[in-house]
Amino acid sequence: SSAAAAAASSMRPTAQKILANRSFDIEFQGYLSNHAKHAIIALDRLSAPSERVQEYWDAYTTLTPYNLPLHKLDEQSWLDLEDSKKSFLFTRDDFIAKRGKKESWQGMVNFLQQELKAEPGSSEEEKVDNLVREYAPGILDGMAGALTHGIIHLGWAIDARSSWMTLEGLAYLNFCHLPFGPDVSLASKHFQEDSPLQSLQRICGTWQDENLADDWIAQTKDRYDESFHPELVPAGFQWHLAKVLHDAHPIATELPTWLRTKSLSFDERGSVWESLYQTMTLVYLATKDGPNGNFLILHLITSLWGLEKVSRILMANEKCGLELDLDSEETVRQALEAYWAAAICLLATSTSGVPPFASIQKTADEFPFMSASDGLDYLWDDTVARGIAEEEEHNIKLVYVTRELWKRYGRWSGYSEAGKSFTLTPNIGPSSTSFKS
Repeated sequence: SSAAAAAASSMRPTAQKILANRSFDIEFQGYLSNHAKHAIIALDRLSAPSERVQEYWDAYTTLTPYNLPLHKLDEQSWLDLEDSKKSFLFTRDDFIAKRGKKESWQGMVNFLQQELKAEPGSSEEEKVDNLVREYAPGILDGMAGALTHGIIHLGWAIDARSSWMTLEGLAYLNFCHLPFGPDVSLASKHFQEDSPLQSLQRICGTWQDENLADDWIAQTKDRYDESFHPELVPAGFQWHLAKVLHDAHPIATELPTWLRTKSLSFDERGSVWESLYQTMTLVYLATKDGPNGNFLILHLITSLWGLEKVSRILMANEKCGLELDLDSEETVRQALEAYWAAAICLLATSTSGVPPFASIQKTADEFPFMSASDGLDYLWDDTVARGIAEEEEHNIKLVYVTRELWKRYGRWSGYSEAGKSFTLTPNIGPSSTSFKS
């Protein structure tokens, strides 16, 4: 598409080269996601000088802001995978069998590399898009895995039009795939609701009235021992989230009708996309601690950006040359429903739980939505300069996304306020492996 082509041409050589680097593993210290490339994309999109882009990469890959090093991969390990004599053949069956097991990420990337060669398309970009259309729909339901970093890595790779990073992201989403439990049915019941605020009023009310912090979350956390998702036990919060997703409560899984009735057009005012972005931004602002945004809730904004980028590829499939049994609109609707349900579970699992609706309503009054008219102008220069200078990559991403949303959706002041409400790096360094969520 022309939009994709425009994006492709705007990634500068320094960033392009970094995104194709394969010297570092997708996770380190057993469960932490390697965020380095996400920051590179955001810095490039914010027009940071190329020296700053390279400097950030060099610093993060030497020692992360958590004071923990990344896990290095030597080039030979990739070459061995590519050498059929040295490596067992990783098949589509293996790709499916290892889904969510947190193992063989490099093998999955290498498998997708081979699959890419067989995709129809006259350019590498078309082939990559077709690979996404073939493999993403089956794994989007597990996007809560690795604290949403699978969908972030994939969607941000598509934003950057980086072929190699897109393979990494598809493999990572498969590797860390974490769906709802087998007994959980999304959308068994629908609430006739026109807006996310209406839905949040119901959800926050039920959370309080039914004492779900104890009767759902605490009980669910206590119900499982370390035989449940043993690979996630060291990750702490991610392990608890897996339990909560497995035993998701109806406040997360009984879905509002607006998820189905609002337009899927990405840039349209009043679309389901704008509604979700506004809502997650409101929750981010309503849960601030002084000037600082909540680290966990920030991921609901940046992962939605990732899901949007994947969805754009899925929806633009008219002339892709693939024989796909895929209703792309239905696939995207279901992905948005999974996103919403997982977001409620994530809020519920966090230390503070689901916020009181009064704080969300107060924030909504402070930053009123405008439907058609543009908001006031806002000079982003200071916020962008702060973002470019940041060590904490989540804040660089936050500035990039909120500025794009502000430009796209009527210059709403909530986006500009969120963009300058930086989060703090959680303390998950060597002295401690817990962080206040």
